[in-house]
Amino acid sequence: MKGKTKKSFTVSKMVYLIIPVVAGFAIALQNVFYNHIGKNVGVMGTVLTVHLFGLIFATIFFLFTKYTFKDLINNINWYMIVSGILGVIVVSGMTKSVSVNGLLVTIMLTVTAQLLLGKVISHFGWFGVEQNPINWLQVLAILLMVSGVFIYQKS
Repeated sequence: MKGKTKKSFTVSKMVYLIIPVVAGFAIALQNVFYNHIGKNVGVMGTVLTVHLFGLIFATIFFLFTKYTFKDLINNINWYMIVSGILGVIVVSGMTKSVSVNGLLVTIMLTVTAQLLLGKVISHFGWFGVEQNPINWLQVLAILLMVSGVFIYQKS
């Protein structure tokens, strides 16, 4: 019985490791699409289009959850508002960056920035995230990532 529990835990954990990989692929594709949309309707047109269709599909998917629209309205908080604003910053920033810097540089800089800020948030335990103090090996890894971006830029 123990073997089955351990195996199912491993399979379950693997699924949750695959999800961010799929999301990463989606982000890369999304940036390509942002660039194409932006050429036709500009940066803010891209932001509006992406969020409009996102709203439509999120609404459809939301209807199949256990939550109601009343739950959403009753639980509006500043995280939701700031996340919406950040979504506009992300889409507009990525749209412009891909057209100026290219896809790979944009993704490299974005991922590096996410890792840096993620480590700072984790180190201090901000926003209710479990605190995980930085160590010298993590500092080395961060320096290698940042170095990699600079090396790529020079190549």
